[in-house]
Amino acid sequence: MSLDTFDNLKKEIIDWSHRSDIDLKVDTFIKMAEQDMFANPDEILRVRGQETRSTATVDGQFLALPDDFQSMRGLSIAAAGGDVNLVMKAPSQITTKPTTGLPNSFTVTSQIEFDRVPDSGYVATIQYYAIPTPLSSSNQTNDILTKFPNIYLFGALSAVFMWAGDQEQYATAYRSYISAIKGANKKDKQGRYGPSPSMTIVDRSIA
Repeated sequence: MSLDTFDNLKKEIIDWSHRSDIDLKVDTFIKMAEQDMFANPDEILRVRGQETRSTATVDGQFLALPDDFQSMRGLSIAAAGGDVNLVMKAPSQITTKPTTGLPNSFTVTSQIEFDRVPDSGYVATIQYYAIPTPLSSSNQTNDILTKFPNIYLFGALSAVFMWAGDQEQYATAYRSYISAIKGANKKDKQGRYGPSPSMTIVDRSIA
């Protein structure tokens, strides 16, 4: 069996779990795995396949986040002299300026908040990590399942064993889940930056 579609993933989860009582709950276990990819305390999935851009007109101090937003990469505004990259700050660091003008910084809360009210309608380009479209009977695959199917398999299995109260099996599956996420993140970084440079140590004490 292959881990290439939602339907085949469900069959593999049942097979790997060695349980015959989870048929009606597999969809829930997959959904839990998808949620934990981006909300666990150990390693958040963040790979190139999630990177996307959207544009929006900024005509006020606040701007709604994209519906599939996970985390911000950057934000630029098209101004008369060219694109301006805004500085991202923590919510506690943003200071609202009393005058209107071109924003130069922003923060992310439940929305995007700029440091000032713009003096015109500017077009902003938002670069962010998106949450992939969830798997379902009508959406049989996505970029994560295609490239990193073990993340889905072990994430769903950890949900199975947590539901079953099998702590030993849960711990094993969860470790494999986090390991799969770390492996995906590492592979992504190597693809983006290349392998880490090697270092040669020369012993100069030998004449």
